[in-house]
Amino acid sequence: MNFIPWLFLAVQAAIVIASLLGYGIFTSRPDLLVQVDPQARFFAWAFHGFAVGNMLFGGLAVAGEALLKDKQKALWALAVVYLVSLSSELMGTTYGIPFGAYSYTSLLGIKWFDRVPLLIPLSWFTMSWACWILARRVSSGLAAVFLGTALLVAWDLLLDPAMSRVTSYWVWGDQGAYYGMPWMNLLGWGVTGLVLLLLLHRIAPAPHGSARFAAWVYGINFALPFGFCLLNRYWLAALVGPLSIALAYLICTKLLGPGKFSWPGGEMPGDALSQRRE
Repeated sequence: MNFIPWLFLAVQAAIVIASLLGYGIFTSRPDLLVQVDPQARFFAWAFHGFAVGNMLFGGLAVAGEALLKDKQKALWALAVVYLVSLSSELMGTTYGIPFGAYSYTSLLGIKWFDRVPLLIPLSWFTMSWACWILARRVSSGLAAVFLGTALLVAWDLLLDPAMSRVTSYWVWGDQGAYYGMPWMNLLGWGVTGLVLLLLLHRIAPAPHGSARFAAWVYGINFALPFGFCLLNRYWLAALVGPLSIALAYLICTKLLGPGKFSWPGGEMPGDALSQRRE
């Protein structure tokens, strides 16, 4: 059974590679596209099918590994993260809070209430769970929560330019200074990520998931928008994404490490249990 999450992850990796190769080759050589796919039917379908497949298989991989390793806690985490992130996305697409005004196009599949694609909250779980495992392997308490949140924000620094400016999976109501993204979105990502990581700390303070698996999950999901940014010469995004990871790691492990920053009143809820289990 342990091989199944890796199999799902391998399928996601294949989709990412195919997406980057297809986009890189055919957008630079449209004459080849005319020869291979004259009416661009497959190329047009790929913008929908590959995006849905990427989120679906990534989510299945992480959910499967989490359920195998953390069982009931992982099930609670999946349910809570899905519902909280869905609520946040519904607020965003309806009222512009906390991400700013935006709307999803039809490229990401069926939507909740015709606003939020079903797989978007699963994607939140995919990355927040992976970020939480990685953060807990190098830190604890608030430092781990902040590191996990920072990893989510670093991903978004690449995701938004790639998925709203290059491929139009969502459209902003107001144009911002960062590749069209309003700065409020970054704040919204940070707040939503922080809430999710705090909830994961409460539900699964010491997750048993593999750090190697989580690193592959993060790397594969990071690679897709990073590749799109490189192919479109979005050099600022391609630079600040990796740099923000390095900076977050240094801050959360060196400046906010054990004994240097703590929950008001002492340990965070669940820290004592986490330390005993480890």
